Amino acid sequence: MKFDEAVDNIKNVTELRRFASAHVVDHSNLDEDKLREALKKVKPQYLHLETVKNTVEKAFYEEKDLDRRVLSKIIISNILLEEVGFALPSDILEEKVVSFEKMMIDKSNESDTYTLAGSRNSEHYSNLELYKFVLGVAWEHRNTKSPDEANLLRRLRKRLKITEYEHRILETKLGKFPKSNNELHTRSEVSRVRLYLQSMGLLVGIKDDNRNTFDIIPEELAQIIREILGKEIRNEGYKLLLERKEIRKKIVLQKILSKNGYKDLSDDKVDSLKQKIIRRVSPSSALEIFTNEQLYNMCSELGIAVSGSKTERIKRIIEYFDKMQIKTGDNKDPRAVYYEHFVELAFRERELLRAKNLIEKDLQIEHYFEQATQYLFENKLNHNPLNQPGSNRPDGLISFKDMYLMWDNKSKEKPGLVNLKDHIKQFDGYMNNSDKPVPIFLVIAPDFTPESELLAFTYSAEKINRNIVLITAAELKAISEKWSSKNNKHRDEPFPLGLFGNSGRFNKKIIDQLI
Repeated sequence: MKFDEAVDNIKNVTELRRFASAHVVDHSNLDEDKLREALKKVKPQYLHLETVKNTVEKAFYEEKDLDRRVLSKIIISNILLEEVGFALPSDILEEKVVSFEKMMIDKSNESDTYTLAGSRNSEHYSNLELYKFVLGVAWEHRNTKSPDEANLLRRLRKRLKITEYEHRILETKLGKFPKSNNELHTRSEVSRVRLYLQSMGLLVGIKDDNRNTFDIIPEELAQIIREILGKEIRNEGYKLLLERKEIRKKIVLQKILSKNGYKDLSDDKVDSLKQKIIRRVSPSSALEIFTNEQLYNMCSELGIAVSGSKTERIKRIIEYFDKMQIKTGDNKDPRAVYYEHFVELAFRERELLRAKNLIEKDLQIEHYFEQATQYLFENKLNHNPLNQPGSNRPDGLISFKDMYLMWDNKSKEKPGLVNLKDHIKQFDGYMNNSDKPVPIFLVIAPDFTPESELLAFTYSAEKINRNIVLITAAELKAISEKWSSKNNKHRDEPFPLGLFGNSGRFNKKIIDQLI
């Protein structure tokens, strides 16, 4: 949507004044029609490169309020500039911001300096270790960092070739992103920063004919912000570009990175190389390794204009992929079938599971029970289970603020009474080996022996801040069904894991209180 059209779609005078406050001097004295006229008249000011650059600088780095700095960058750079049309319904935008923050926490729990660098012998590994030390000093003894510190860190990142993604991973591992103790921002906090960005002239709040609220960066303004941020293409489009047959080979990906100053790439797999290119190399720099003739052939195959210089062909290819979206298939997640038979898997009902063609071997039961639980947390409770290396690990691990929630599945034939005593040493070992505190350990089973609850209480009394929670498959499924139901207005938000936080048998009354 162009600037003038966006102004026409601002539906009330309050929102007009908010957006006009950025550059319309007498906005408080104008009526609705005059405000629209004034906004269109001063449009060059809203689209002036230096002015926009200064505004972005203030919102991202100089604003004293840390939450505004953090959320401004996520809303503009990580969410709206990644959308085709640079617009989203306001409620979806808020949801995506919170999901992005949670994703970064999950990624940080799956990463360390070695995985970020790819090799402990590389120069980049040394740079990351140095930056991690400086970052820790900046946060020391406080739950905030000043604009001056933020700017100093930004200059250091540029010098050491540390990406924004790597910075956030390291900051999250310190427990400082998105907020202290890895607390997520609330939707109301995101909403307040949305309004702040509107008042800065970086965002427009509009309504459609059905009075639905949208946040949009006008097309002309979005292109200027992208130029300022050095963002040539949406990540989704860049991923598709790297799938081209000319580019996707490992040797080509390594050449792109090495030509742009990155070494020690021999240990990286193809997917890792692609991620590094997306985060560290602009698409125009990536395409520079090809000859003009190769770019001609690429343009021809894509059905776009082939004439012009090498630079012009590169620009056309980038524009082509910038408009593309990754198609999501309609294939149903196979784990959904296991989830539907969650309780039957817990009770190891072999005959029923075979009759429904779910299993061929008994060994599949426990495996499918675990997969169904992963599906439940991911698709019903909106928590992404973390990847865990090695074999001596629990069946599931989830980020819980700056801690973990763990779980383990135990299936058993009817009556299905699992005795915690048979497994508590195993669970204790998982928690002892964890790199973060584990305040909640869920044991998911068909049912439990009476003495199991007392043992769970005893364990928590001896191991302070560790709660072993005994929950049946039926109870967990009831929670997931109720949380994901259409009647729950919070169904798109992560389930509050703290509701699992009491030792012993799970309190079934919580299920009735969810909505």
